[in-house]
Amino acid sequence: MQTRTKSAFLLLAVLVLGVVIGMLVSGVLHNRRMDRIARLRTGPGIVQLVERAVEPQSEQQRARIREVMEGAAPRFAETFQRTQEEMRALADSVMSELEAILTPEQLENLRSHMEMRRGRPPSDEWRGREKPGRRPPRDGGPPPRDGRPPLPPPDGEPLPE
Repeated sequence: MQTRTKSAFLLLAVLVLGVVIGMLVSGVLHNRRMDRIARLRTGPGIVQLVERAVEPQSEQQRARIREVMEGAAPRFAETFQRTQEEMRALADSVMSELEAILTPEQLENLRSHMEMRRGRPPSDEWRGREKPGRRPPRDGGPPPRDGRPPLPPPDGEPLPE
């Protein structure tokens, strides 16, 4: 085998190995993130989140925070469960309405797209905005490019309508 062919095979093997390792690492990181999100939905996870945010000043304050948050945990869980059920019902309702409008091919494309997206956060196109976390200003004008709110007009100038 020529040196050039050996080099090409070696380069291809390294590329394939890199892709495989990248996929495995991506899967592990995704699973860790999902586990962390699932833990936050439980009582101890919510307690840790609040404690980290407020940094209790004493053990007595920490104990009282835990008491309040652990008491609220079942309500958080119930609300989360109810919200998920309502979202599923809404999604089913929308799909039923779309079935009457879309062609079988469009419907299949939509279903495969939804299956592919399951488990991921909604994309910008479904949110109806350009970037996550940005919303159009209330005055209807375009959002500022840097994401900061627009500055108020100088004194004496009327507000834009």
